[in-house]
Amino acid sequence: MSADPTQARWRRVRRFGLVLLAVLALHGIAVLWIARSRQVTWPPEPEQIIPALLLHPEPVKPPAPPALAKPRTPAPRPQAQTATTPPPPSVTDEPLDMSDANSSDFIGAGAAASGNTGMVTDLGSDGSATQPALGDAFSLPPSATLRYATYVNGVRNEDGVIRWTTDGKTYTLSVEIPLPLFFGTLAFRSAGTVGAYGLTPMRYEEVRGRRQPDVTTFHYAANATPASSVQSAATVTFTHTTAVLPLPEGTQDRFSVFLQLTGLARGGPQRIASRGLTLELPIADTDSVELTRVQHIGEDTIDTPNGTIRAQHFIRLPRRADDKRRVEIWLSADHGWLPVRLRQTEPNGMQFDLVYQSQEGG
Repeated sequence: MSADPTQARWRRVRRFGLVLLAVLALHGIAVLWIARSRQVTWPPEPEQIIPALLLHPEPVKPPAPPALAKPRTPAPRPQAQTATTPPPPSVTDEPLDMSDANSSDFIGAGAAASGNTGMVTDLGSDGSATQPALGDAFSLPPSATLRYATYVNGVRNEDGVIRWTTDGKTYTLSVEIPLPLFFGTLAFRSAGTVGAYGLTPMRYEEVRGRRQPDVTTFHYAANATPASSVQSAATVTFTHTTAVLPLPEGTQDRFSVFLQLTGLARGGPQRIASRGLTLELPIADTDSVELTRVQHIGEDTIDTPNGTIRAQHFIRLPRRADDKRRVEIWLSADHGWLPVRLRQTEPNGMQFDLVYQSQEGG
């Protein structure tokens, strides 16, 4: 008689185990069904690709503070004029009429513009350039924490977060996207300095689920020493591969490029929002450095859990014929040009979508 309760308990355990396995199997089937039922066509329709102005990485310099006006010295009282001395010419404070002057005349003698972009690339050392004429100014966004509703293949998931921190000289950027069920989290981290080209990544880290992180390290050229007078070359290394690759100037990583766009948009909103504007940037991944073109498609209205937002839509153009990954970003002027939507479509059709909910700071 004592064996009956034990056997009954084991039967209940086995039954619970079978039910649990069945539930997990059904979840797996549902995830696969959703992934296959929401395939995204790539590349996009031809009319989305708009050949237009192509901009290459060039040094960006924020506007300098205006010079303080010197106080006027009161003129001495004129002495009495004699009959033989003509009166001095009158001096007026009326401004000169410069309505017909060319705007390039106000850039300054030390400034030179690139022939194909119109961007000022050399300001000289005297600081005499008229800074508002610059079209490539970079305005670093202030620190902010942004929260997003996340979707995997259109299915609402746990909320994601982007943390952007800067002290004006250095920055850290972290992006966390929870994965469904027990698959862990997608995490992307970028850290670096603020330099001549805007953001200058030093380390990029990518964590997918429960795997070990893939790390990309940027090694910038050291200044020449008096003993050798040789300048070391800039390189980039990876933990995912043993390759050591050259590091072009202005290189971004996969996520610093989003805040680089934000800084460029804050510094030159009219130009960055020009439809068809295309930025050509070297971008480092976890195993390569490739030249990438990011194009402005136009203005969209983003539906968020808290209402609609007007935003400018940018897309990464295919890097080669077999490039099936699609990356898109929407920046909103009403939210400090910070990202209000990010969407990445993997080659297998899996799609990750972050839609703005709220922010702290920025």
